[in-house]
Amino acid sequence: MKNVLKIAFIGIVGILLLTYLTAEKPETVVTEKSNKSGLSYDNLPKDFELVGTDKRVLKENLFKKGSKSLIIVGNHDSLAVVKELPKYYDMKIPYVMVANISSAPWFVKKMFIPSKLEELNEGTKTPMIYDFDGHMVNALNVTENAKTKFAAFLLNEDGTIKNIYKGEVKEGALDGSMNEDEKRAALKPIIDLIK
Repeated sequence: MKNVLKIAFIGIVGILLLTYLTAEKPETVVTEKSNKSGLSYDNLPKDFELVGTDKRVLKENLFKKGSKSLIIVGNHDSLAVVKELPKYYDMKIPYVMVANISSAPWFVKKMFIPSKLEELNEGTKTPMIYDFDGHMVNALNVTENAKTKFAAFLLNEDGTIKNIYKGEVKEGALDGSMNEDEKRAALKPIIDLIK
């Protein structure tokens, strides 16, 4: 019995080691600080992986040229609140959420995060970009990836992108630490700024 346990343990360690050594290493995400006025539609990635879909979506199909769009980059707790935006306010323009998960370890991004994001986005009609490699975060010069913080960007008709708001939600918002009034208050500045 002892030998069987040793063999099983060595086998498991071997498989984990082999997986770790042969798995595709994540791309290092280096967010460059640049002039905020340089953000534009042209700098966005050409296509995206959306949560809950198998096919990549072209930039032109997600962000219509010549029209305004709201882009909100968040992580964990903040996305749990941001997804409620249409529940509390009448959205006049389309918006897209970006899951800022590029700094997570590669095995977590591959094994755990996709199902958690699908769960989080369930029941909404808002597209959520699964930013695995951080291309969207880099294009928007987002350097903050705390789970309670989010950044809102406005894509204008002329293709320029402006960072209009940086917000924060309570820790544990994903697990229900915020009531309806607190969620509404956390999102109100975005609505005021896109009017």
